[in-house]
Amino acid sequence: MKWLLLSVASLSFAAPWQHQQPLVADALDKPYVGQKVVRFPCPSSIGCDRNLLERIHNSQGFVSVLSVGSRHVDVQVDATLAQEFTGSRASSVVVDNVQELVDVEMARLQESQVRFADMSDTERFAPENWFSDYHKYDEIVAWYKNLAAKHPDLVTFIPSIGKTALKKDIIAVKVTSPVNKATKAQFWFHTGDHAREWVGPSTVQFLVHSVLQDHESNPTLLDGAELIIVPLMNVDGYEYSWSGNRLWRKNRRVVKKDIFGSVGVDLNRNWPAHWGEGGSSTQPFSDVYMGPSAGSEPEVKALINFFKNDNHTRLVGAIDLHSFSQLVLRPYGWTEDPAPDEKLLKKAGDDIRDAIKRTHGKKYVSEREIDLYAASGTASDWFYDEEVQEWLPDRRLYAYTIELRPSADEANGGQGFILPPREIVPTGQEIYEAVKGYIAFATKNPLLVKLAL
Repeated sequence: MKWLLLSVASLSFAAPWQHQQPLVADALDKPYVGQKVVRFPCPSSIGCDRNLLERIHNSQGFVSVLSVGSRHVDVQVDATLAQEFTGSRASSVVVDNVQELVDVEMARLQESQVRFADMSDTERFAPENWFSDYHKYDEIVAWYKNLAAKHPDLVTFIPSIGKTALKKDIIAVKVTSPVNKATKAQFWFHTGDHAREWVGPSTVQFLVHSVLQDHESNPTLLDGAELIIVPLMNVDGYEYSWSGNRLWRKNRRVVKKDIFGSVGVDLNRNWPAHWGEGGSSTQPFSDVYMGPSAGSEPEVKALINFFKNDNHTRLVGAIDLHSFSQLVLRPYGWTEDPAPDEKLLKKAGDDIRDAIKRTHGKKYVSEREIDLYAASGTASDWFYDEEVQEWLPDRRLYAYTIELRPSADEANGGQGFILPPREIVPTGQEIYEAVKGYIAFATKNPLLVKLAL
């Protein structure tokens, strides 16, 4: 999920995060004991006051900005800071006990896992059961394998495009029909960069399910496009978030054996696209730690190698799905200079926003990433930027980060990541409708680049 509004975008994360404590210590069974989510009102309708966020980020002890709504900022703080932050007359506590919030969710998940364990694969994979809750990594892999077995003419399952820091396989799938297979436009989707954003992988699962379900009656999409999908990038972090550390964000590579127990790199600050030029941290214990070098993380390397495959030279667009805040973000995140294709990027992004609203009435905001906050080393900027254009010199890609449900105004900080499973299907439905329009528009209006003679 993304954090800062334009009025505070000039703040560099590197310095403010220097005093932030690690999200958890691995030895703790209850990593969020004593932590609260505190809400501060924004004094201006255009964003939160720069001095307020400076004070928050520079506080001693664990501080994490979870979300910024239209008129407030939600901050997660540890027990040592609770008194300092709640002592402000302007602040209010919206989650009094983060650990209790996580405990309730983990107990619910345990009951759900018992229920699924009693089912056969046929029952478990039935849409009415599968999309009733979230699933662990091994279950997700089995689900995609089952889809490929059921639809061998439409789905190709790739068991590994590379390994994670802890040597887990990162899977991929390709979805298309045999029609015009060698010439049709290609579209990239990946999700699960951040471990706690569970609705991302579930939404991609629903997208694939819907495409296959509709193909017989409406073959237009798969006859005209190939979907290249990485369903879960941050496998290690995602599995770790199932162990009780539900709000973990980064991957699980041990970065530095210091007093903080610094573990993990923010995978969506590690891509080699203007890496380290704002909106990330050089501090290993930060949630937005950008890593020791551009593209240092095995997960990022695996996706780049797979992306730049000789069989992927017909790519037209790429989307990275996150949560939460209900946003459709387009390049750039590292500079206020407009992208060369700003007009068409805005048109396609606005169309995604409008298709989502038509489905269930949810209001997403379509904007440039830099107009929300500064962010560098992100996947969507890499999709659009120099390295990919050098590889595909005749075009640029329709590149987006989509932040899924809920909106920052609907959720109380960390509760936004713990999205109730009843939201899986409607979230998937609105994204499916948006993707259909996005593919049609981008295929018809590719971002062609005139080659120098």
